[in-house]
Amino acid sequence: MTLAINAVYHGFKVLQAQFVDEISSQAYIMEHIKSGARLLYLANDDDNKVFSISFRTPPADDTGVAHILEHSSLCGSRKYPLKEPFVDLVKGSLNTFLNAMTFSDKTMYPVASRNDKDFHNLMDVYLDAVFYPSFYQNKYTLRQEGWHYNLDSLDGELSYNGVVYNEMKGVYSSPDAYLENEAMKALFPDNCYRFESGGYPDAIPQLTQEKFEQFHKTYYSPENSYIYLYGDMDIDATLEYLDSEYLNSFEKTGTVDSAIAEQQPLPRTADIEAFYPVGAEEDCTAKTYHELSIVTGKATDLQTSMALSLLKSTLLDSESSALRRALMDAGVGQIINGSYTSSMYQPVFSIRASGSEKDLRDKFISVIYKTLQDITINGIDKKLLEANINSMEFKLREADFGGYPKGLILGIGVMDNWLYDGNPIEGLCYNKYLAALREGLKTNYYESIIENYLLDNTHKVLVTLLPQPGKEEADQEAAAAKMSAIKARMSQEELQQHIDECAELHRLQATPDSEEARATIPVLKRSDIRQEVEKIETQEEELGASHLLYLPRNTNKIAYTSFYFDITDIEAEKLPLCYLLTDIMGKFNTERYSYQELATNAIMYTGGIAFAVRAFTEAESTDNYKIYFSTKGKCLTDNLPKMLDILQAIALESKMDDLERFRELVSELKTDWDDNFFNRGQTVAITRLFSYCSAGARVNEQDEFSYYQFLKKLTDNFDELAPQVLEQLRLLIKCFFQKNRFLLSYSCDVKEQAAVRQQCLDFISKLSDAEAGEKAEILPVGTVNEAIATAGKVQYVAAGGNFAKHGHKYVGAMAVLETILSYEYLWTKIRIQGGAYGVTARFELNGVGVFASYRDPQLPKTLEAYQGLAEWLRNEEFPERELNKYVIGTISTMDKPLTNSMRLDKATAQYLKHVPVELRQRIRNEILQVSNADLQALAKVVEDMLSDGLICVVGGKQPIEANKSLFNNIINA
Repeated sequence: MTLAINAVYHGFKVLQAQFVDEISSQAYIMEHIKSGARLLYLANDDDNKVFSISFRTPPADDTGVAHILEHSSLCGSRKYPLKEPFVDLVKGSLNTFLNAMTFSDKTMYPVASRNDKDFHNLMDVYLDAVFYPSFYQNKYTLRQEGWHYNLDSLDGELSYNGVVYNEMKGVYSSPDAYLENEAMKALFPDNCYRFESGGYPDAIPQLTQEKFEQFHKTYYSPENSYIYLYGDMDIDATLEYLDSEYLNSFEKTGTVDSAIAEQQPLPRTADIEAFYPVGAEEDCTAKTYHELSIVTGKATDLQTSMALSLLKSTLLDSESSALRRALMDAGVGQIINGSYTSSMYQPVFSIRASGSEKDLRDKFISVIYKTLQDITINGIDKKLLEANINSMEFKLREADFGGYPKGLILGIGVMDNWLYDGNPIEGLCYNKYLAALREGLKTNYYESIIENYLLDNTHKVLVTLLPQPGKEEADQEAAAAKMSAIKARMSQEELQQHIDECAELHRLQATPDSEEARATIPVLKRSDIRQEVEKIETQEEELGASHLLYLPRNTNKIAYTSFYFDITDIEAEKLPLCYLLTDIMGKFNTERYSYQELATNAIMYTGGIAFAVRAFTEAESTDNYKIYFSTKGKCLTDNLPKMLDILQAIALESKMDDLERFRELVSELKTDWDDNFFNRGQTVAITRLFSYCSAGARVNEQDEFSYYQFLKKLTDNFDELAPQVLEQLRLLIKCFFQKNRFLLSYSCDVKEQAAVRQQCLDFISKLSDAEAGEKAEILPVGTVNEAIATAGKVQYVAAGGNFAKHGHKYVGAMAVLETILSYEYLWTKIRIQGGAYGVTARFELNGVGVFASYRDPQLPKTLEAYQGLAEWLRNEEFPERELNKYVIGTISTMDKPLTNSMRLDKATAQYLKHVPVELRQRIRNEILQVSNADLQALAKVVEDMLSDGLICVVGGKQPIEANKSLFNNIINA
C-alpha cells in the first residue's frame, strides 16, 4: 500500500514519503493528529517485522527511575493483569527479539517477529504495558523491581533488595562504570546526562512510589512517544489498530517538556581524580585509568558525527592508528582505546589508557595533544582513513548484526537524530555521507575536525581513576553500619511493617497467576509452527584427507571463508599457548609487511579476519572430540586475493621475534581480562563447571579462567618465560597451517563459487605437509567445586553435572525444560524472590547440564533453589495451554533468523560435531510432542545430574568466605 503525502490514514497524517535506496525501503514519517504521537514506517519485503515505542525520559536524579520504570511497565497492565506478561511472552512467542532498554535520555520497547499474529500480540502487550501499567494499583512492583527493605524477623539483619538494585550493584563492580559516571558528571553539570539513568546503587533507595508514578505520568504519553514500524506488514490495518486501540484515547496537550537542555561548554578542561574499590591485599600496579572525554557538537549534525566516528576508528582502533601507537610507545597504558557515543544530544569522544599509573597522567594528556597537533600540521594517514571508510561501507551494506533483526538496529539508529527533533530518514541515507567522507580525503577536512573538535575545544574532562586498596571492605562495612543505623532508628511498629511487607511480597511472588489472568495473553498453537527442521543445504567435497563444505547463498558479492585445521594431537600443556597464539596472530611484522601495514590492509580489503581454537565434541558424547584451529574471514569477492595474501603473510611469513612487542601484546591481553573479568563472570563460572564434566569442555575452558591465570603468570615472570614461549609459538604456527588436514567451509554467490574455491585451494597449496600424530592425552579433571573471589558486589552461581554418565541421553524435552526453568521455577526463586538479575538453564547434546545465576546477591539460597528443582518438577503438572507456550518459546529460540555468516558457522559446527539432520528432526519432533510425563521424567535426570555435587561460583570475596565450606578451592581472581 502506497501512502500519499498530507493524506490522513486512521488519524495519522503523512508528513514525508521517501524511498531509501541504501536499505531498499519506502520510508514514511507520520504524526497522529489527536495524540501527537510521531511514527516512522520503513516499508519493505523483510518478513522479520519490528515494532518499537520509545519515550524521551531525561532523568533528574540518580535513583534510576527510568530504568526501574522500564522493568516495572512489563509487570502487568490493564488488559494483561499478570505479574509479568513479558515473561509469558518469552515463554510462548515466536519473537525474534523481545526486550526493553534504558538509555541515558530515552527508554525503548522493541519487539520483532516473522509471524503476523504473533507480531500483533507482541505490539498489543507492549502498548498496553507502557500506557496502562498496573503498578499504580500494585505498590509491590516498585519493591520487587526497584528496591525494598529486606527483613524477615525483628532480630534479623536489615538489607536492601530488588532486581534493578542488584543489577546496578553488578554494573558498579566494574571500573568502567565509575569512570563513565565521573566523566558524565563533569561534562554535563547542568543537564540530564550528569545523572545515572540506570540508577546509582546508593541512590536507588531514595526513589518513592510517588516520584515513580509521577515520572510515568510526565513522560509516558503519546505526544512524547516515537513509534517505529519496519518490514512487510498490512500498514493500513496496523495504523487503524494503533489509532482505535490506543492513541485515539489521548489528547495532545502541548505541556510535555522532555527536551534535552543543551549543556554550555566548560570554560576549561575539568580535571577529576576518583577512586574505585579493590581488596585490601590486591596489587595495585598498573590498575589506574586515564580518560580524556570531549563533547563534540550535536548528534543532529550527521555528517560531522559520522566523520568523528571514522576518526575514532582511524586514530585509536587498529595497530596502525597514530594516536594509539603514540600512547603505547610512550608507555602510558597497557591498553589504549577510545569510544564515540552518538546516542546522546551532545556526543562524546573519549580516549582511554587502561593499565596505567597515577604519575603518567601528565604524559597521557601531553602525548594526546602533541600527536593530534602533529596530525593537523603534517596530515592524517589518508590510506588508513580510506581503509576505515571501506570498512564502514562494508558493514553498512552487509547489515550483519549478529542475529539481531536488521530492522531493530535501524530503529535504534534513527533515534540518534529523531529524539532530538531531527529527521529520522536522514541517517538512513548514508550514501551521501560516505561520498562526503571520501571527498574529504582530498582536502584537510579531517585535520580541521581534529583541530575544531578535539584540540580547540574546552568542553573536556580528564578523569584519573585510581584503585583504592581496602575500599571494597570499607564500603561493605560502611553499608552494614548504615543498615544497622537505619534499623536502630526504626520503631518496633516500623520494623514489623517491613517484616509484613516482605512476607506479603514473597507471598505475591510465590502465588501463581490465575488461569483467568493467564488466558489474557494470546497464545499460538503448536500447529502454527513449522514441523520440519530447517535444512542447511551444503555441498561436500573430499580432497584426500581434507574436506570442503560449500554453502550456496545470495551473499551480495561477499565471500565468507573458514579454514579449520585439525590439531587434536596437540599436547595438553600447550593449549594455553594455542589460545595465546590466536590472540596475537597478525600483530607481528612479517617478511613483506609491518604489523601496521597488515592492520591497514585488513581494514582496507576485508570485513574482518579472526583466529580461534575450539574443541568440537561429537553429538551425544562427552569425551569424543577434535580440536580445530580456525581462521575465518569475509570480504568482497573481488578482494579475496588480497585477503588470502594477508593470511599467507601471517601463516608463512610472521617474524615472531620482537620481545618488546610481545611484552606489549601480553600486557594488553592481561589488562583486558583485568578490566572485564567480572563482566565475564557467568561465562567463567559455566565453562569452569563444564570442565569438571567433559573432556572437550576442559579444552575450551583453557581459553577462559585458565587462560587468565596463564596470562598473569606470563606477565609476572615475563623476562624469564617470554623467550621460551615465543619459540614455542613460532613452532606452533607451523603446526597449525598444514595442508593435509584441513576443512574449508565457504559461502558465496553460486556464480562466484568456482573462483572462490580455487583461490582458497591455491592458498592451501602453499602450506606445508605434516603427518597427524595420535590424539593427545585427555586433560585430567582438576580440583572441582571452586570459588573465584573478586571485588564484585554480586555473584554468578553455577551448579550442574554430567547426566550422560548416569545413563541418560539428550531428548527434546530438555530444550523445553530449559525454557520452563529459565522463566518459571528458577526465574521465580532466583530472580523474583532472590533478587538476581537473571538465571539460565542449559542441557547440552553431549550430556552435560548447568544452572547458573547472573548478578545474584545470594549464594547458598541459590544453591538451595537448584536442589529443590527436581522435586518441584516431579510434582508439577502444566495445563495444556501453558505447555503450548513453552513449546512455542523453545522453537522460537531454535528458529531465529540467521545471517549468512551465522548460517555458515552453524552448518560447519553441525558437520564437525556429527549432528545429522535425522537427529535434529528427532529432537524437534520430541519438542513439538512434549507432554507433562516427558517433563516429569526429567526430574530423575536433574536429580542425578545434581548428585554429582558440582558447583562453581564467581563473586564477592565476603560472601564466598562466609560460605567457604562449600568449596574445595577458593581462588583470588
